[in-house]
Amino acid sequence: MTRPVGIEIFYWLDKWSDDQSAAFAKAAEAGYDGVEISLVAGLDVGVERMARTARLLGLDVLCSTGLSPTMDISSPDASVRRAGVDHLRRCLDDSARLGSPILGGVTYATWMGFVEDDPDSYRGRSASAMHEVAEYASTLGVDVCLEVLNRFETFMFNTVAGCLDYIEMVDHPSVKVELDTFHMNMEEDDLADAVRLAGSRIGHVQVAANNRRAPQYGHIDWASFSRALDEAGYGGWVVFETFPNSKVETGRATYAWRDLTDRPDQDAAEAARFIRENIA
Repeated sequence: MTRPVGIEIFYWLDKWSDDQSAAFAKAAEAGYDGVEISLVAGLDVGVERMARTARLLGLDVLCSTGLSPTMDISSPDASVRRAGVDHLRRCLDDSARLGSPILGGVTYATWMGFVEDDPDSYRGRSASAMHEVAEYASTLGVDVCLEVLNRFETFMFNTVAGCLDYIEMVDHPSVKVELDTFHMNMEEDDLADAVRLAGSRIGHVQVAANNRRAPQYGHIDWASFSRALDEAGYGGWVVFETFPNSKVETGRATYAWRDLTDRPDQDAAEAARFIRENIA
C-alpha cells in the first residue's frame, strides 16, 4: 500500500502567527506531497493565500487546530463549550475550502489543560459537544481526528484504547483516531498492536522518532509499524511533525530545549525519502 507523505509546516516557522504559506516551497523542494497547516492562530490565517500557493506548487493541504481555555469543549461552562464548537465549525469550513480530508490536532480539549476534579465529567461533556461537531463535519465530507497525546500534555486519553473509548461516547463515524509515534512511544506497550487496535478508525498519522527528531533517527521499529498500517487498511496521509528549533516560539512551546537538527532542510528531505521507503 502506498500512502501520501506530508510535513507539518511549522517545522520551518518561528511563531504560530507566521505566514504558513511562506514555507510551502520548502516542503515542495524537500519532496513532500502535502503540508499540514494549523488553524489554531485564529480566523485570519490566510486560507485563500495558502490555497493559491499550494495549488501553484502542486501540494495538498491538511488541516489541524486546537482549543484555547476560552474555547474548551470539555469545560463546565456552557458558553465556553459553545465557543469551542463554533471555533471547530469555522475550522471545518476552512478545511473544506482547502480540500483537506481531515481536521486534526487537539480537537477535544485544551492542550496542556489539566483538572483537579473528576476527569470523566470533562470527557463526557467533550464527547457530547464533539458529536455536534461531527454532525457538521459529515455535511462537509471532513473527518475530525483526535490526536492521542502523552500523559504530560493531556488527561483526556493517552492511548489508542482510551481514544476509542472516547469515540464510542461520541458515537459518530466522522470522528477518527490520529496516531502520533512520538506520543505512542511513551504510552503504548507496542506501537504495531496499537495501530491494529485502531484499525479502520485511523484517520491520520503523524511520525517522528522517539525523541521527536526526524524519523530516520531514533529506535522506533518502522517496519512493524508500517505493516500494521497495511493490515489496518490505512491509505491516508503520513505526516512528519516536529518543531526542531529550540530558540524560537514554536520550539519552546513544544519543549524542544535543544535543537533537534543543525541542518533542517537536509533532514526534511531525508525524512521524506525515509518515510516513502520505510513507512508510507
